[in-house]
Amino acid sequence: MGVGDKLDILVDYTLNDPKSGLHFFAPSEEEPNEPYLLWSQGQSIDNRYWVPCFDHPNEMQTTELLCTVAKPYTAFSNGDLKKVEENSDGTRTFHYVQNKPHVSYLITLVVGEFATKTETWRGIPVSYHARPQHESKLERSFKNTPKMLEFFSEKIGVPYAWSKYAQVCCYGFGGGMENTSSTTLGERALYDERRILTDDPDGLIAHEMAHQWFGDLLTCREWAHIWLNEGFASYFEALWDEQNNGADEFAYNMRGKARGAIQGGRDHPVVWRSYSNPDEQFDSRAYPKGAWVLHMIRRQLGDELFWSVMKTYVTRFSHKTVETVDLRKTIEEVTGRSFERFFYDWTERSGSPDVKVTYSWLADDHLAKLTVEQTQKEDPFHFPLTFVFGMEEGKPHRVTHNVTERKCTFYVPLSTSPLSMSIDPEQAVLMTLTREQPHNIWVEQLHNTNASARIDAVQHLAKSASHADMSLLALRLSEDPFWAVRSEIAGKLGEAESDIAKQALLANTDAEDARVRAAVVEALSQFDDDEDAAKALAGIVAKGDPSYRVETAAIRGYAKLRESEAVKAIIAALDRESDREVIRVAVLESLGEHGGDDAFDIIQEWLDAKRPLECRGAAIKALGKLASRDVLNKKQLKDLFPLLERSLDAKPSEICRAAVSACYDMGPAARQLEKKVEALSTKGRRRSRAFAREALKKMRQKKKTEDFAAELREKLEGLVKENEKLAEELEKIKAIQSREVEASSEPAEHPATSK
Repeated sequence: MGVGDKLDILVDYTLNDPKSGLHFFAPSEEEPNEPYLLWSQGQSIDNRYWVPCFDHPNEMQTTELLCTVAKPYTAFSNGDLKKVEENSDGTRTFHYVQNKPHVSYLITLVVGEFATKTETWRGIPVSYHARPQHESKLERSFKNTPKMLEFFSEKIGVPYAWSKYAQVCCYGFGGGMENTSSTTLGERALYDERRILTDDPDGLIAHEMAHQWFGDLLTCREWAHIWLNEGFASYFEALWDEQNNGADEFAYNMRGKARGAIQGGRDHPVVWRSYSNPDEQFDSRAYPKGAWVLHMIRRQLGDELFWSVMKTYVTRFSHKTVETVDLRKTIEEVTGRSFERFFYDWTERSGSPDVKVTYSWLADDHLAKLTVEQTQKEDPFHFPLTFVFGMEEGKPHRVTHNVTERKCTFYVPLSTSPLSMSIDPEQAVLMTLTREQPHNIWVEQLHNTNASARIDAVQHLAKSASHADMSLLALRLSEDPFWAVRSEIAGKLGEAESDIAKQALLANTDAEDARVRAAVVEALSQFDDDEDAAKALAGIVAKGDPSYRVETAAIRGYAKLRESEAVKAIIAALDRESDREVIRVAVLESLGEHGGDDAFDIIQEWLDAKRPLECRGAAIKALGKLASRDVLNKKQLKDLFPLLERSLDAKPSEICRAAVSACYDMGPAARQLEKKVEALSTKGRRRSRAFAREALKKMRQKKKTEDFAAELREKLEGLVKENEKLAEELEKIKAIQSREVEASSEPAEHPATSK
């Protein structure tokens, strides 16, 4: 055989008792509310359990699928639906062909009964599917899909490449999976009119759609380069936020991603080749840190060059597999710049810079003195750092310094002392930034055009807790134009627990933006033993709120502030219906956090198989909390153990996870179930495995700490006993010595004298 020769391969494929790949659901005695449903999940290497395939991302192929199902069920898969054949036995055969190559993990199959909404974009069918009871949510949840397709196609410069775009919402599915032309989503992607007041499905929808280019049209050749899939999709979530909601939303989105990127990228680089299982790669390095790598490239290049790079990259590697070097070489070819050092710092090294900037004004010389120091233990990173000085007269003064050393000092000549100073105003560097600057600069920063900078100012000013700073934050709680800044202020006022803070929060319990109201309610729950705060929360619990998040925050907060009197009020809320049972979940979890042993029976009522899945999971976690707080009697604890054991074996992942959480909360009392949790960490779906591994790690850490404490207690008890023994011996010695002293001090007896 030579390179390029064709050959036929016959595969003898046998599979016994698969634990993954295809997932089947049906009503049963244990789960009477389950629908008849089947869905696949291939990423990372699970499609081998139902399709004979080369289950690695470096090989692409076209696919064809025929699936016969009973009426009224429908089958969904990749590509074009060529035919639906009606069979004589009352079944139907669906015939799908994906005639454009893609990798094996993107093959999909979903079978179930669905309500459908269909529209078109540029002549391409765009459809949304969910169980019939969720039909009313389809329009609200997916209304921006055509706009996203247009925005991504225009920005990337390569139109959407597939013949359709379907989004299929499935019971029991977590998150989303970007199967070519047919994304599978969990039912959490479906929103009713109350939930959408504070939450937004667009992030998930944009993420999976972006994968249709980055991950599907071109795919990482090896799992070490998965950031080329997940980092791009994560960044496009933020790009859609910028397009649809504005600069503040984009800044806040990237701020949140920075936290995950910095924390999750400490131990391994983005491109990490020493993994033992592909699942280990799907973490913060691939998602938020990958997004930040792209963001920094965009900021260094500017939008025009960045999007030129994206068009060239996608065009060149469509229906091919890629590695990180392919992106770097494309950037260098399009721009004529070297990005060797950039990719070394941000994809081949772990960590990110810790940057301390010290500013002072040298009045005699009319100079702004700036010292930039990288304080991390590792070698310095190389990056451009921009400063913008706001001047009393004229336009702002902007200067960029290329930071390459651990510490550098430079001077900026200015006509007068600046009114304000922005550091990294475009959020162009992934770093942990510490500022040393005068108080007036911090105050001016509250009015910065960048929402992330304003949040930094809020956090700094809140630390002083001075009357002036707290009054300023109280004023900004009502005045800042962006909800996330106001929410941050509310949180800091809650931590302060001062009268100024309380009055400002009480004045904003009716804020127009539900996200701000929720933050205000959460902040009021920090005011322990405060009658005004408790009364405000009790009022919201009693009358409810248009927003689920506000109402549930009030339930949790009131239970925290008034444990005994709040229980009756929040139990009444168990009668309230809500999307995904968020109100009942809040009540049940609050009972676990703050109830007594009398809450046990109330919580147990929500464990019945006929109860909603979300409530059952919350009830299990609540019982674990009660046990961890030592409020249950011996009988209740005895009844709890078999429940947890069954729950760890339960089919729904929500129940398994709830049981794992309960075991962790119970600590030593649940130690005998550790092996079951360990088994969960090696089987099941990727997200469930990751959850169990993390929970097991925490359980063992707790166990280690508790064992050490037990060892210390044992040693202490031994020392106490030894001390008691020594004290007893000492008393004996004292008694003997005392007797001898008394004996020696008595007068001697003289012999009788004869007369």
